Amino acid sequence: MPPSAERRGDFTDRAAGPRRRAGRGAPYLAPAVLLLAAALAAWLGRGRLAACGAGLGSPEAQIRQLLSQPSRARMDDVYGFGAGGAVELGEVRFYDVAPLLEGDRATVVAMLTASGRVTWRGREARLSYLGRERFHMRRCAIARWCADGEQLERLRGVLAALFRLDDARERRDLDACLRLRAAAARERAGARGAGEGAGGALRVAAWQIRVERDEAQVGEDLATVAPGPPARSERRVYRLVREGGRWAFDGGEWCAR
Repeated sequence: MPPSAERRGDFTDRAAGPRRRAGRGAPYLAPAVLLLAAALAAWLGRGRLAACGAGLGSPEAQIRQLLSQPSRARMDDVYGFGAGGAVELGEVRFYDVAPLLEGDRATVVAMLTASGRVTWRGREARLSYLGRERFHMRRCAIARWCADGEQLERLRGVLAALFRLDDARERRDLDACLRLRAAAARERAGARGAGEGAGGALRVAAWQIRVERDEAQVGEDLATVAPGPPARSERRVYRLVREGGRWAFDGGEWCAR
């Protein structure tokens, strides 16, 4: 064989060798690739399977899971009588959620905390709330369960009483103020009226409201309206009870100005 041919053949054999080895090695690489792909698919699908498992829980579990997420809330026309007013709550959290199923509707009793602000008649005050609320939810397509009506009914009712109190104090209307009293408070007071506070206009700066069933405790921070000395601020505490479908004052200097 001429040297050139031998060299050509030697080059050809060496070049063909890796190709043959690669061809023989391919069957050994394929199972590893398939196993890696299967592991990746299982890892990616794990979250979807977990989500599906949560969605397949009992209706009570679905409601608790939904309400466990922090949310925002807004209530309009809180002043009443179609006169506007709004509550904006930046963070609402539910605790001790107890749903009672009635077909595709559920009655929910839960504690909740919230903070934000309330605006009415050109005024604004900070608001914090801790209360036990009772509301309804119904089945819906996307979230599975949606609110069916007012979720903050007790808060709305207490605010309505506080607005009426603020109006009566601003007008210095003692009769209107006294009509906000609960029956038990009227019996205790008898014919005695409520005292007037010190002079100087005060406006509500903040309310801290706590409601437990049919009783409420309210902390109220007031401050002078006009800037400049002498600045004055006060803090008052009220107790309210629910009677006849409304909230009435049962303790505290609610008529003092």
